[in-house]
Amino acid sequence: MQNTHRPRAKKGHLSTLRPRELLQLPGKKALDLILESGTPASLVQSMAEEDVFWLVQDIGPEDALPILSVASNDQWQYLLDMDLWQRDRLRIDSVNRWFALLLQADTERFLIWALRKHRELVKLHLSRNIDVKIRNQDESPSDFAKDYFTFDNVFYIHIKSKDHYHTIRQLLERLAEHDLDKFHQVLLELNHVLPAESEENLYRLRSVRLAEKGFLPFDEAVGIYQHIDTDALVEKKPEVQKIIQQPQPSEPAPLSASLLIQDRNLFYKALKRIEPGPALERLQMEFAAMCNQIISADGLMVRDKEKLASVVRKACGYLAIGLERLAGNDTARACLFLQKTPLSQVFRVGYSAALNLKWKAEKWFRKSWFVRESLNLSFWDDEWGGILEGLLKKRPLFYTGLSGGELYREFRNSSDISYCHSALEQIMALDHLMSLLFAGGVLPYRGKAWQPVNYKNLLLTSWARDHLDLPESDGTLLVNDMKTFFRDLWTKGQKPYRVDEKMKQSFVDWLTMRSGLPAADLLGDLGKTFERLFVEIETEYGSVSIQDLDPRYVKHFLVVL
Repeated sequence: MQNTHRPRAKKGHLSTLRPRELLQLPGKKALDLILESGTPASLVQSMAEEDVFWLVQDIGPEDALPILSVASNDQWQYLLDMDLWQRDRLRIDSVNRWFALLLQADTERFLIWALRKHRELVKLHLSRNIDVKIRNQDESPSDFAKDYFTFDNVFYIHIKSKDHYHTIRQLLERLAEHDLDKFHQVLLELNHVLPAESEENLYRLRSVRLAEKGFLPFDEAVGIYQHIDTDALVEKKPEVQKIIQQPQPSEPAPLSASLLIQDRNLFYKALKRIEPGPALERLQMEFAAMCNQIISADGLMVRDKEKLASVVRKACGYLAIGLERLAGNDTARACLFLQKTPLSQVFRVGYSAALNLKWKAEKWFRKSWFVRESLNLSFWDDEWGGILEGLLKKRPLFYTGLSGGELYREFRNSSDISYCHSALEQIMALDHLMSLLFAGGVLPYRGKAWQPVNYKNLLLTSWARDHLDLPESDGTLLVNDMKTFFRDLWTKGQKPYRVDEKMKQSFVDWLTMRSGLPAADLLGDLGKTFERLFVEIETEYGSVSIQDLDPRYVKHFLVVL
């Protein structure tokens, strides 16, 4: 049957058009340029299967019939492999949708391809959607119910699904027109279809095909997150492997993933240094496969560019961290590592940096003072509590504090690692200090404080009570006690108020006296933490008159009415 959707060549075609340029355009614009080219089939078939998939997704499968009509059978195969399954379950609605699209795109080619390569899928789909009866010689066509139809007065068919009726009927009609004998064979074989067994076999074959693209089984894909000894790679001298008569890749390198790289990090800069050629194509193929492995390991369903972009950001982040650990900030050296080291190993080096932080946090967490006191992560306030929660997740994440619209994200560079490491060190040091200051446990409250307990208000309230010579039988302040303390805290005759330097020294003296730690050790480990705490106090209350202090809004002290 003549295909009405095959695009016509136009005069003045764009002979210099390349897949990279197409994939950087909006889907509809790319479609227009393909149709304007003189050889749309050659242009589409020169693209990697992954790139055709994303191009079709950008355009919309129903609007991409001209692309589907000239795509190769292998490109069709990848489209089906990616879109027919939800984990290990076949999505019948998707099967019906793609059968309809490919029937429209190129009916004859689809029927030949489906019967030769996907007969089991066709039979499984039909077995779930139709009932078949064979007319005996002594039966009249009127003996069959009205919802049965026939193309040959022998096989009478009933389509069970209204949603799939049009596609199933068209498939059967086109198949009968294409080859009546094969049509009969398919219908006769439906009685022998075992749906569960067929689906399992189809999934196995699909898994084998996609494994070549990086979509490994979960138990293999999670190897991307396996810890690796960074020193073993650093000790290797990064020398470029010589390429002696290396053949060009048998398949075009997929570009969709690499074109989504936006962060101008060390990985981006090192990649930019590599000249176009076999080495760069290898890296592009490795990068696409690695992104696919991440998708498999994370159990993601990625069917739009936005989700793919998030996977690319994750890959680039850990690649950048890995290169920074291997090559410092030396772009030339990082470029050499890219050319000699598999990307998956560089990624694992970067991810291992996050794993090391996670393991350090977990080791401390199990024996920490605040856990022994049955306090939760909110004890460390929003920022530190968020950092700890991110590190203690099954796969560690960076706490953003909602700065980028997301509470947690993947680590993107060594600065993220260093920031969390510094915070963890301060938390651990302060936890140890708390264990000395409150060796007998956290004091009970005399009444209900306005604010939940955290390390800031616990520490400052205890100091304030000591400064005011209040008994240690309680852990809170009355409103008048709080205001008295603030009168001593502020420098006299200055507004906005500033913390008196004598009071800062008094705080350090109290810590050393109560903990038994030398002041030099305290300030060496936690000096910046205490300084930030005093800056917070000045920022929060420095412009408020002492008589106007309201315990409902004083979060740095535990105050009761």
